[in-house]
Amino acid sequence: MSFRRAGGFAALAAPVLMWTEFFTHALTRQGYNLLTRPFSDLATRGTPNSIDFDIGFFLVPGVLTIIVGVGLWFAAHEGQAWRVGSILIMAAGVFLVATGLFRQDPASYTASILHGTVSQICFAIASVAPLVLFVGSMRHAHLGAPRRLWLVAGLAAVAIEGFGVVVRPIAHYPYGFFQRPFTLVLTVWFVATGVWLLRGRTAARVPVQA
Repeated sequence: MSFRRAGGFAALAAPVLMWTEFFTHALTRQGYNLLTRPFSDLATRGTPNSIDFDIGFFLVPGVLTIIVGVGLWFAAHEGQAWRVGSILIMAAGVFLVATGLFRQDPASYTASILHGTVSQICFAIASVAPLVLFVGSMRHAHLGAPRRLWLVAGLAAVAIEGFGVVVRPIAHYPYGFFQRPFTLVLTVWFVATGVWLLRGRTAARVPVQA
């Protein structure tokens, strides 16, 4: 299997696994609010089935996201911006794994701070990456990439992330209000990107002859 196809399958599998894990655990967790509570509450140490959720929502999808980045890297050779975008997707996967490794712990203030820090870095990188890929592909129509969707998804993700960082501390909105639409936007990006990776062929740069 080529890196591109592996990345395509990973891009489709990651959001399916994450949403399945979320609804399965959220609907069975007593007192958990589907709209307002953070995803991380379901992985908090000492809570029911937290390890299962942590593996299915953070660790495995994080590895899959890294594979998506690798698939994008090998899908085309279109210059620095494309490579940076691919690396950012890989980095988002690394920090998603780190979010799962550094779980919230009611008994440790340091663990909670560390978890919040790596998760915010993950969100920030994931919001910027689609825009960088858009820039990296905009001069290369032969790629057939869903550039407009990458642009819309990137702008929406950055707007949601920025709104959450600036407004939430002031208005004290629950984290879930920002995490749900943010994850939904990225789900659309993952699905579109996965379909594109599976449909196309690796684009090699054709040398210009004098």
